[in-house]
Formats: sequence, C-alpha cells, structure tokens
Amino acid sequence: MKKFFQVLIFLLAFQVEVRVRASADTLQEPVACLKTSESCALHVVGPAFHLKQDNLKLHSGEGSTLMRLSQTKWRLVKGILWVEHAPDVQVETPFMTAKSSHGQYWIIEREGRLIVRNIDAELSVELRDGKKLEVPAGFEFWIAGINSKGKNEYGMIQTVDLKDHLALWNRLFDGTKEQFKMQVADLRGNWSDLSERGAGLYEKIALRQLASIEDGRRREEAQKREAQAERQKIRELMFQRAFDR
Repeated sequence: MKKFFQVLIFLLAFQVEVRVRASADTLQEPVACLKTSESCALHVVGPAFHLKQDNLKLHSGEGSTLMRLSQTKWRLVKGILWVEHAPDVQVETPFMTAKSSHGQYWIIEREGRLIVRNIDAELSVELRDGKKLEVPAGFEFWIAGINSKGKNEYGMIQTVDLKDHLALWNRLFDGTKEQFKMQVADLRGNWSDLSERGAGLYEKIALRQLASIEDGRRREEAQKREAQAERQKIRELMFQRAFDR
C-alpha cells in the first residue's frame, strides 16, 4: 500500500509541477535521485532513457515510469523496460516479478497486458499468484491481472515476434546504425533454429498436457473405484446388521 501511494504522489507531481531535470531524458523524484543510493522514481520524457551503473544496464522508452526501490530491486509502473544487464537485480511489475542471472530481456506494457520477452537470459518469472515460469531464450509470453479464481491470466509461451522486437529495439538502441545492424545479424544467427526449438517446445507442452489429462482420468477412475468399494462395504454392513438381530 505504501508503494502505491508513492507511485500516486509521483504521478500527480508530474501533472501539477515540472520538476528540475537531472538529465534531458527523465524527470526524477527526488530531484537527481539517480545520482544517490536512495529510493528513486523517474518518468521518461525523452525518446529513450539509458542507465549504465557498474553492472547495471537498463533502457526505457518515452512515457515509461520506473521506480528504484533499492539497489537490487526495480519496479516498472508503466511503459517499456529493456534489461540489458542486471545480474543482481529483480524487476517488479503489477503482475509478476522477473530476475535473471545473466543476459537480457524485455518487459513491454501493451493493451492492459505485459509481454515478457527473453532475448538470451536465464530468465525466471514469478506471477503474483505464486506460479513460477521459466522462459527460454528467444521466447515470450503475455501476462495480465488476477482473475476471479485468484489466478493470473497468461498466454502460451511462443517464439519472439521478430518484426515487433526489431522496431522496439531500434528505438531504444544506444549506438550507431552499423552497431545495430551487426547486433541484429548476431541475433538472427543465434535464433536461426528458433522455429525448430519452438516446435520442440510446443511438443513438450502438448505431451505434458496429455500426461496431465491421462493422470486426471486415472485419478477419476481410482476415485470411482474407491467410492464403489465404500458403497459395497456399507451395503454389506447394513446386511449384516439386518440379519444379526
């Protein structure tokens, strides 16, 4: 609840007052807080925001709002976050928490959902309902809020939409056109077998679903047998009582 009010106050501050900018790309609360180790809220007003501190490399798009809750914990309130390198940092969102020991991934807010896109990270995601998911490199999935059953809504893991990714990546890339072209070529090379891996992943998911259905059928049959045996015992007991008087 305290975090919610911090975010609310932060957003209202932007509506009623233009604060002093610590850089050309962000508004920060407190002012210039990224230069300190205290909690910090920032709103991206430039076309892109780039943060490079020690082992931490984060990028975000215009209109995005972020919070640094501690040195090891960030929160995406809205917008886009590209985690290029953050081995000791976990990223919170309203729907889930993500963490990776290495590599890069994206979290993209779109139409009331979040898209979690793994580029080459060892990425683990914990949903708000407690469910944990491992997202393979080169794959993505969407996640939404908690439903009436107390569970997060989320979609099937699928291969990254490369066309969409290249457009977003190009907007936030902090380098030259030549460097971008080289990294795109490297990415295409690393993802050359993505379709094959995707087919293998879908097959594993289908097999797990079939196994789950079969397990459910076996449990149902076992329950029926147990119930039938219990009814038989009751009938025998009633029979004995009726003739043992």
